[in-house]
Amino acid sequence: MQIFHKVADFCWEGLTLKHISDRGIVIPYLLFLIMGVIFELFLLALVIISAYFFHIFDYQPDISYFVSIGILVFMFLSTIQIFMSVQKKIKPR
Repeated sequence: MQIFHKVADFCWEGLTLKHISDRGIVIPYLLFLIMGVIFELFLLALVIISAYFFHIFDYQPDISYFVSIGILVFMFLSTIQIFMSVQKKIKPR
């Protein structure tokens, strides 16, 4: 079980750029994360619109639709969390 904790820690350190402080790398990574958040907000808007249309037309979606919503919400929350932790690394000039 310890090896899974180590792998998870290494992944988190890599995603949050724990050992990197160069502004030339951190700023573009933040822009990439912002674009990811914007894209995930677009996908969440599509989910809301599709749920509205499913309700109007009395259509019951498959289980894969609900699983994909769960995965999308998880990805959105993790992207926000990564963004906030990387944002703390930027020091004012």
